[in-house]
Amino acid sequence: MFRRLFRYVIRPSVLRRIVLAGRGEMRIAGKRLTDEQVFFRDCKNEPASLKGLCQSLLPAWDINERILIKINLNTADAYPASTDPAFLTALLDALQDKGYRNVSVGDCSSIGALPTKKVAAHTGIEEAVRGKARLICFDKRPWVRVPIGGKYLSSAVVPKMVSEVDRIIHLANMKTHSLADFSFGMKLGVGYMHPLERRELHREYLREKVAELALAVQPDLTIIDGRKAFICGGPATGVVEKAGVVLWGENPLAVDVEAYRRLYALKREFDCLEGFSEDPFEMRQLQYARQIGVGNKDWQGYRIVEA
Repeated sequence: MFRRLFRYVIRPSVLRRIVLAGRGEMRIAGKRLTDEQVFFRDCKNEPASLKGLCQSLLPAWDINERILIKINLNTADAYPASTDPAFLTALLDALQDKGYRNVSVGDCSSIGALPTKKVAAHTGIEEAVRGKARLICFDKRPWVRVPIGGKYLSSAVVPKMVSEVDRIIHLANMKTHSLADFSFGMKLGVGYMHPLERRELHREYLREKVAELALAVQPDLTIIDGRKAFICGGPATGVVEKAGVVLWGENPLAVDVEAYRRLYALKREFDCLEGFSEDPFEMRQLQYARQIGVGNKDWQGYRIVEA
């Protein structure tokens, strides 16, 4: 009894109960200019300048806009399980060079890894952000409940700050996932959800719930750092191979579909398909996302553009 009480007392306060700061609305992305394009850069040979790469992928937004970079700090495992600090540093430097000053970097780690600040320190993310942006640990910030009205999620509790920024960038990795099949830009959205709601999220219909969450908090830009990838296993540990690509675009579904195609080709090359289909839309996460209108209500596909 006393041991259980001790664990309860020392656990992060966010795991004791859900405390709401009110109700919110679904976060809708701003106007998209290249909705039907997915851009890529071949990085099989590591680019000479990650900052130069990041400068080329940034849209021309108002420099006074408030920007949130949503990263991957699910656990304290190294890239590609988590965001690469070097890539994040390059992205922040590119934003600074373009005149952006109001930039935050945020996430909420998994229940077993909390607090997020500890994970950020262990992975090198805290150091990467220092002096360049604000590090926001969602588990230390106010939460609001937003309606989704989905078949599997009627609502979700997310950080209040997602409605207080002008632009959101998803900086995702390319990896397989033991429960959701794969983890790209849409799966990154699970990090917005209050930790106490994630237990039920993973209980059943995870793939569909990931897609519905993608409607609750919509990014303005999705970047997938696929220089390295998990080709099996994941999300915390797995078999790593060089995918050698960085993908980005404004349409979150289109970017995830192209990431899937690249990952599928890598899995086929190393003979570990594990039930992955050549057609991305035979995979439930992508099929359902298209069905409910993630990215675009009228899906017309996309054009892949080398940048």
